[in-house]
Amino acid sequence: MRAFSIWFASLFLLLAGLSALLAPHDSGGLSSNPTPFLLLPALLGVRHGPRGGFIAGGIVTSLLVLASFWIGQTGVSSDHLHAMIFLPLVGALVGFASRSKEGQSARLRVERDLLLEENRKHVAERDLLVLSRQDLQQRLEVRGVDDSAIDEQITQLREATDSFLPAAILERLAHITHTRKASVYELPSGCGSKTLIRVSSIGGVECFPEYLRQEDHPIVSEALARSCFLVQKSLLKTPSTRRSGYLAAYPICRAGRAPSHLLVVEDLPLEKITSSTFDLMKAVCDRSGGTDQGLVREELDHRVISQLEFYAAMESAVETHVTYAVPSTLVSVPFDSSGETDPLDAFCDLLEILPRQTLLSNYRENGRRALLFLLPANSDPAVRDGIRDLFYDFVAELGMGPTCVPRFVMTGPSQSPQQLWGELLVSDQDVASR
Repeated sequence: MRAFSIWFASLFLLLAGLSALLAPHDSGGLSSNPTPFLLLPALLGVRHGPRGGFIAGGIVTSLLVLASFWIGQTGVSSDHLHAMIFLPLVGALVGFASRSKEGQSARLRVERDLLLEENRKHVAERDLLVLSRQDLQQRLEVRGVDDSAIDEQITQLREATDSFLPAAILERLAHITHTRKASVYELPSGCGSKTLIRVSSIGGVECFPEYLRQEDHPIVSEALARSCFLVQKSLLKTPSTRRSGYLAAYPICRAGRAPSHLLVVEDLPLEKITSSTFDLMKAVCDRSGGTDQGLVREELDHRVISQLEFYAAMESAVETHVTYAVPSTLVSVPFDSSGETDPLDAFCDLLEILPRQTLLSNYRENGRRALLFLLPANSDPAVRDGIRDLFYDFVAELGMGPTCVPRFVMTGPSQSPQQLWGELLVSDQDVASR
């Protein structure tokens, strides 16, 4: 109300002053032409809504009527009576329009925040992909596999289950986010218990009791109550500072389940904290949550496909490029057939790191063998470079020969699936640098 009064008085005095300045000999200027005073209810309607605009219009009308009596007129001129009547109405209408615009703006702000959050998650996934290539332990040594071994191993892969390893989570956090002291606690199974049990830790156990009570650490109890990632606010400032207590807490959910474990971070180098540190930390925990057997089988049934299905997927990728101008990436990893190794675990590792929409197939013809990958459309060069480096590291750690270099082919709007297939599998043309 105070702001409304100040704005009204200021604008009214301004308009009255302009009227007296422009027509000093005509003291009836206040009532002879009330049209300029429409600015008052209109502007206050924009700022204070329909109620403020209506009240402002009523006050202006009352003041102009009083001014007309003060200068000796018996009433408002009939020529301007319609303007006087419409002053409150105009203020209310402008107020409604302003509130409608504000509501739309509020919805747009909410959508913007959601898009920014989604983009932040994708950036964290991208950074995790680029960093994970340094941590990937490749075990695909397929140089001694016979013609049917890969197909058999793919069948076994569909029956495999993913395991949840708290120690592996902490190891990846130490490598990717430079976490020095952290622990994973198992949540109690009973509804009445609030004591967590330590299952793994890094950096010493003096900061992490074997049995942790939620009420002893507000950040732990609040993270569990809200089921979200909580960090000390001072860590997000520049420069980062820390207070006493744990730095961060995050409930870890297994696939399709309620939280089963809790990550607690005690020590993190402040100079290493960036805007994406905690997004990466969350992404590591989410990716390590594990999946049940049904979900693994369902996902791999869609990702490991035949050559015919792979060719059809290439056709769809070309159509996507033509429609949206976003390229997809095809990768061929050739190998020979000398040796005895088990590629099962390496398939799991590689498919876990690659985008979830990646498709895998197996090619063999005239003694040549190759693994074929179709990665989803992506317009970000940084993501494509990260995937390219991941494949190069993958092959290098296998110790494969110079003839087993991955080939990368990007879809083009003018290329047919037949041309892409030829470039992907040609033996005498180096297309790895495309």
